[in-house]
Amino acid sequence: MLVKLLGKIKKTKKINCLLITPPLLDPKTIYIAMPVLLGQIKAFAPAGESYKAKNLDLNIKFFRKILSKDFIEKTKNQYDKQKIKYDEQEAEFIINNIQNSLQIYSEALYGNEEFDKAEDTINSALNFITLKYKNFKINKLSNFENSFLDFSPDYQYIQEITKNKEKNIFVEFFEEIIKKEIRKEKYDLIAITIPFIGALIPALTLSKLLKIRTKSHITIGGNYIKPQDIYNNPKILNNFCDSIMFGDGEESIIQLLKSIENRTPCKNVNGIMYKNKKNVIINTEPKRIKNINNLANMSFDGINFDEYLFKRANIYIINSKGCYWGKCTFCSLGSKYDKYQIKTPSKVIKDIKEIIQKYPQHGWIQFQDDALSPAYLNKLADEIIKENLNIYYTIFARFEKEFSDELIKKLYKSGLRSIYWGLESGCQSVLDKMNKGINLENVPHILKTCYETGISNMAGIIVNFPTETVEEINETIKFLKSVIQYVTISPGQYALMKNSYVYKNCEKYGLKITKENDFSYAVEFKDTNLSNEIKQKKWSDFLEVIKTTNYKIDENKSL
Repeated sequence: MLVKLLGKIKKTKKINCLLITPPLLDPKTIYIAMPVLLGQIKAFAPAGESYKAKNLDLNIKFFRKILSKDFIEKTKNQYDKQKIKYDEQEAEFIINNIQNSLQIYSEALYGNEEFDKAEDTINSALNFITLKYKNFKINKLSNFENSFLDFSPDYQYIQEITKNKEKNIFVEFFEEIIKKEIRKEKYDLIAITIPFIGALIPALTLSKLLKIRTKSHITIGGNYIKPQDIYNNPKILNNFCDSIMFGDGEESIIQLLKSIENRTPCKNVNGIMYKNKKNVIINTEPKRIKNINNLANMSFDGINFDEYLFKRANIYIINSKGCYWGKCTFCSLGSKYDKYQIKTPSKVIKDIKEIIQKYPQHGWIQFQDDALSPAYLNKLADEIIKENLNIYYTIFARFEKEFSDELIKKLYKSGLRSIYWGLESGCQSVLDKMNKGINLENVPHILKTCYETGISNMAGIIVNFPTETVEEINETIKFLKSVIQYVTISPGQYALMKNSYVYKNCEKYGLKITKENDFSYAVEFKDTNLSNEIKQKKWSDFLEVIKTTNYKIDENKSL
């Protein structure tokens, strides 16, 4: 009788899952990795069945906490006790104006003088809050890649920084969250995403604390962690988490929940890495979705839209897996997927309509696909206009000749307001070395038409691509001057990305790998074509030109 009763209790117990988005990500935008997984969980297990799950966005909660008047006043008092020097007049101004500045900022009236002043006050507050950390700075809301100034891509650094309250602002914040919000729920599974480098240390700080203070199964996923990082540092699976999820997590998360329910965690889960008593084990290759059109829509349950710094928070949407071109020699995305997949326009429209209905307080839609082709955008625009969705959206795109005047005007009518173009160079010979597959002659007219239609342009530029000469860089500068009024440029130095074509064919480009960093997208290398001094001078000279000329430069870049 007792055995039957225990069996009944086991069957009726719901597996409780928490999906966490950590800092440091854009606090104006809802990052969608966890809403995507939650949508899959809900589709697999409708309400009332064996699983319950919700989102917890600790990114926005972190920013709301540190930008509160109470927290800033508390920080000022700590500085006084510790005799940390600061500008008292500025501190008082921040304390007296931060709440009003956040309110003005939330309206997102770009170009408005009042908005710019509010943004300056918020950025000053972030700088003030991080004064006591020699190794950690947040100077603005938009760029967190280099917040840990002494960051080293190795396990020893991660082990030290994730437990050090003196160096790590997140330790105390997470301890409070775990105590007040997480431990009392007794979650069976806690999943944390690490999408970008800015989130790496915060996410691992959180996972380490959860590993100590809860009995939950802790799993980590996201684009940033790679299997080789874990093979080289297996202690991650002892001290930070119980498993690492690779590839597309939509199916793996369901398998992991089933395994936890059946008390066989990890054993039957594809695309996951875990550790037994002796060895690190990975179950098959990273899981890839077979049909992207079968995926459920996102669920934002557990997320409070009102917390975001914009009154109408932007939402990321990803409609594809991979890149339809996938041949650029500098990029590692092309090798990530065996084949390119994209949702049908009708599926995208269905998903957007559901989001609009359930979450009317959303702002812009940001399509985060690696690139959307003109032919696809033409069909998507037709559907958006037909359904009268009344949305504003942004995209990533390539300079294809098919971006005709007619198509650009249609895209504007459908709600397109911003394009990030993968230009990379203003020199055709460099574009050919990169295998970009675009003709530079088409670019000026496309940029001009977009600009005159009302679509803003931003173009990525890579400087110091292997074998690029000073003459070729000067050609890029000359080209950029010819389109200066139509485009914002986002420049950066070339990085040797793991698994890119150049990485796999270093000798062909005169490169020699000097260090294979873990926990990094790129490797350290020596360019045998020229010295580091010459390479740095080329970059410095390029920056000097664009800074002393009337260029519009990506404000998210630290140049």
